[in-house]
Amino acid sequence: MLLKAVKKYITTLRVGDKVPNELELAAKFKVSRGTLREIINHLMLLGVLERTARRGTFVKAPTVGDIGETLSLQLLFTGVGFEELKETRLFLELGQVPLLIRLATPVLIDRLDALIDQMEKSVDDPERADALDLEFHLTLTEIAGNRVLKVFSQVISLMFDRKHRGRFLNAAAIRKSVCDHRKMMKYLKSGDCENLKAVIIEHIQQL
Repeated sequence: MLLKAVKKYITTLRVGDKVPNELELAAKFKVSRGTLREIINHLMLLGVLERTARRGTFVKAPTVGDIGETLSLQLLFTGVGFEELKETRLFLELGQVPLLIRLATPVLIDRLDALIDQMEKSVDDPERADALDLEFHLTLTEIAGNRVLKVFSQVISLMFDRKHRGRFLNAAAIRKSVCDHRKMMKYLKSGDCENLKAVIIEHIQQL
């Protein structure tokens, strides 16, 4: 109940606002300073508060990484399986296709092409190629411009851990991903929504 009450109070503040000190908050909620400090530390771990030396505690906007780390950990303990993750990833990536075609700029397209080129050059370095593959897909989500979509894409990427990706850390799989990515770019540039979706389906279903 106390955690809910403090959360509710924090939501009345704006990002950048200074939070009253621990003594003031403890008095406000009629709890000990130690108990209040535990709540503040919890909210800091969630990424909604930050403490600055000699200045105090402030409300902050959590990053996509903050939210993704929290949600992915919670989902892991629900027993979410790989097939559910794959279905969700497919749903998210197909859903963003119309946004990609409408919002992709020449600068972002160049960035995606550069990631594919780097990935192709990293065939003999599977770990780097895997990181570039992830960056490619997260960049697609960035183009879509939807922050909620970006958060959930981050969650899915965090849960596609090494246990699931290990069998793709080889030269043949990397070359196949590079080929798939180049096809995606071809249809993204031409505005071909249906063929872009078809390549995404093929790319994800092989996982």
